[in-house]
Formats: sequence, structure tokens, C-alpha cells
Amino acid sequence: MKKIKFGKDILFLTIFTLITVLTWAGLAVWSTATKTMISEVTQQQMAPLNPVINKDIIESLKKTSYFSEEEMSQSLPATGAGQTTTESAILGTR
Repeated sequence: MKKIKFGKDILFLTIFTLITVLTWAGLAVWSTATKTMISEVTQQQMAPLNPVINKDIIESLKKTSYFSEEEMSQSLPATGAGQTTTESAILGTR
């Protein structure tokens, strides 16, 4: 009779161990699937953009000029043989 009882104990221990392992593995898979690896900063950067263009901002950018027309039309001095040493020193070229 002791042999049969020993078999029942092993069977009970095996079933209990199998249930424990399956539960543990299931919880590990569920935890990995639901936990995000993306930081909050990255999530904020990935937030959808507002597709509406604010025309007031565009118009204010058009009206703002940082350079006059004269400043924009001036060309940079050419580097080369015609350049003076003062210009070279200022520009940092030879």
C-alpha cells in the first residue's frame, strides 16, 4: 500500500508544480506584453501633431525681417589672390 501512496504524492507534486510553472510563465508573458519600454519623454515626443496651420503665425513670420534688402543683396568677399591680409585675418583664411 505504501507504494500506491508514494505514487499519488508524486502525481500531486507534479501537477502542483506544473500549475505553478504555467502560472509563473503566464504572468511573466503578460507582464512583458503590457509593460512599455518607452520613456515618458519619448511618448511626449511621439504625440500626434496638430494638423491645423495657424495662418496668423505664418503672416507674422512673413512681416518680420531680420535683414534689410541691402544686407541681403551684399555678396561675401571672395577668397583668393585679391584678398587683403586684413580681410584674411578677419575671415580666418589665407
